[in-house]
This record gives sequence, C-alpha cells and structure tokens, in this order.
Amino acid sequence: MKRKKLPPQFHRTKGMLIFTPNSDNIKEAFERSEELGVLPNSFTRGAGRMTGFLGEVAFEKLYPEAVYVGDKTYTHDYEIGKRKIDVKAKSCAGKPQPHYTASVNCAEGKKLPANAYFFVRVKKDFTRAWMLGWATGLKIQKSGLYKKKGEPDDYGFTYKVDGYHLPIGALRPSNSL
Repeated sequence: MKRKKLPPQFHRTKGMLIFTPNSDNIKEAFERSEELGVLPNSFTRGAGRMTGFLGEVAFEKLYPEAVYVGDKTYTHDYEIGKRKIDVKAKSCAGKPQPHYTASVNCAEGKKLPANAYFFVRVKKDFTRAWMLGWATGLKIQKSGLYKKKGEPDDYGFTYKVDGYHLPIGALRPSNSL
C-alpha cells in the first residue's frame, strides 16, 4: 500500500503517526467545545470536549478532503465520498501502547451507524495527538470485545460505559482511510 504524504504538523515515529497542534489548532478546538457546551449524560461533565475537538482538528489536517457533518448529525463526524466516519478521541498521559484499546460506546448488539471509526489519543496537556488508526463498524462489532460499565480489562482499567473495544494494534494505519 502506498503511503499518503504527510501534511505539516505530522511526523511518523516507530510506525506511529503523531500530530503536533499549534496555538490556532488549540484555539479552534476550544471554540468548538465552548459552542457545544456540556452534553446530557456526559460522564466527564464536558471536560472531554477539548480532547474530542482536538482529535477532530487533527483528523481534518490529515484528511483535508473530509467534509465535517458533525453539526448536522449525531451518527458520524465526517464524510469522504459515501463513507461516514466517526472520530473517537480519548485523553492520555503518555504514548499509547498497542494493547491499549480503541473504543466505541454503545448498547450491545446495536448496529454501529458509521462506516468507519477513526481513533485518536490526545495528550492531556494538548501538546500532541497520536493518530491510532481506524476500523470499520463491522470489524469493531465482529472482532472487538464488548464490555459493560464497571468491567475491568486485563491491565486493571475499569470501563466507564458499555461498548466495543479493539486493541490499537488491530487497527488499520491512520493514513490509509
């Protein structure tokens, strides 16, 4: 597979794609988070908004052809052609490991509405974002583990919501969407 040329602010290290946000990117994520406000049922009470929006900004920089539709639909954030893509971002303290999980929160057995899910980990201080990769909704439901809120994983992490979880190492490369 031919690798896509990386845009500015991205670099590859040990097979991982890293985005280094600038002050304009941080400002854009902050403005989006302020506009959204705190969503009902938010277990972070709105604190995760910056993480999510910075993940979206990074995705837009990697895929400038993507059309943002997240302000019009709740099922996905972007469209590239007929493909519906939902960007999932989590905060982290350090470099993600291959056994860490990429997660999609949902009720068990419910069909995932997006064609593809793109996963990002954003450092808590917003100095970098790791573009982890992507998977189809079908792969997540067929290959991912379904965990209920309160269940632990093999490394001591306790899940906060019900959903499907796939190891980061099982994702497709982030620049191959």
